[in-house]
Amino acid sequence: MVTTPEQFLEIQKTALEVLQSATLTSIEGFEKLTALNVQAARASIDESTDALKSMTEAKDARQLAEMATGSVQPATDKVTAYYKHVYEIANETGTELAKLFEKQVAEGNRQLFAAIDAMAKNAPAGTEGMAALVKQAVSAANTAFDQVSKATKQAVEVAEANIAAATKSTTAGRARKAA
Repeated sequence: MVTTPEQFLEIQKTALEVLQSATLTSIEGFEKLTALNVQAARASIDESTDALKSMTEAKDARQLAEMATGSVQPATDKVTAYYKHVYEIANETGTELAKLFEKQVAEGNRQLFAAIDAMAKNAPAGTEGMAALVKQAVSAANTAFDQVSKATKQAVEVAEANIAAATKSTTAGRARKAA
């Protein structure tokens, strides 16, 4: 419970620090995505230029068709790698933001329990049960939040495993075709 201006200022300072951390984490993620996109654009321009040069040097239609079909698989691999990088950046940024959020929730709960204790000390006799009930309700809400958080983390792990399996399957399929 906020009883002094200093406590209020400390709460505001903490909230500002969390906001700043979240903003910086988001900007770092955006910077990584931008760098990836610039890199992908440069590579695409270089590869397109090389492909066009090769096509102009083709002697006949058969050679041109072979060039076109030969470039499909590498392009698919590059798109898959690009999206994997995008996913990794988004996942990393989301994980960092989740850590900040969880830390803020824990601090908020600590302050809430302190406020409930302070109110219970100043409350009239016989209201102790009400304070215990409020604490139980907050604990139940925290437990529900923890369960949702764990379920979300498990879902992310399953998605990551599926992406890894799909990538491995695609790679294995290409290896069989090449052999």
